Amino acid sequence: MMRRSTATRSALIAAAGELFAEFGFEGVSTRMIADRADVKQSAIHYHFGSKESLYTETCLAAHARGNHTTFSDVLQENPRLMESPEGQAEIIRTTVFRKFHDHFRPDRPEWEARLLLREIASPTIAMSTLIEVIYRPDNENTARFYQSVRPKASDAAAAAWADLIYGQILLYSMARKSIEMARGEDALSEKYYHTAAATLARAMILEAGLPLPTDLQ
Repeated sequence: MMRRSTATRSALIAAAGELFAEFGFEGVSTRMIADRADVKQSAIHYHFGSKESLYTETCLAAHARGNHTTFSDVLQENPRLMESPEGQAEIIRTTVFRKFHDHFRPDRPEWEARLLLREIASPTIAMSTLIEVIYRPDNENTARFYQSVRPKASDAAAAAWADLIYGQILLYSMARKSIEMARGEDALSEKYYHTAAATLARAMILEAGLPLPTDLQ
């Protein structure tokens, strides 16, 4: 019974994610979601309580399944990296490369990124939860790391440094089709994302006043 309940919940999130990503929150009905998931409409109320709650849970699931790495994640794996400038640079390098992989890995369902981009561009009832649970903690974590490396940096400088990574990822996510039209349909390949991650990591490390790892020199 528990396995069936979990499967139904997962099916509803996947169906809702695909529909919300395509049509937006207002453009999707619970009937459409139930039909896409091949379950009874009452299952939405049973598992989530309301369309609003299902939408928020779907946004949270889209982010969680992206395995979004933070600076704290990398530091917790090897706390000694913080003890030297070289180690601090490695934290930045590893975090940037992992974030790019998390966001742009080939096996990630397309609806996950599309849904989150839609929510960022046109915030709905879910945004306050996303800010509280995901965006603010991640932004503060990134800014804190920068200020631990550069203690005299202002809050504004730390926020601007954090925005370097968010801005780059948003650019490739939101402008993918336009970039492919301008540069060719294979422009944003896995190899290109590796190059972009290396370029961004190099810029962030240098701006933080740290030595470049050998492979970024």
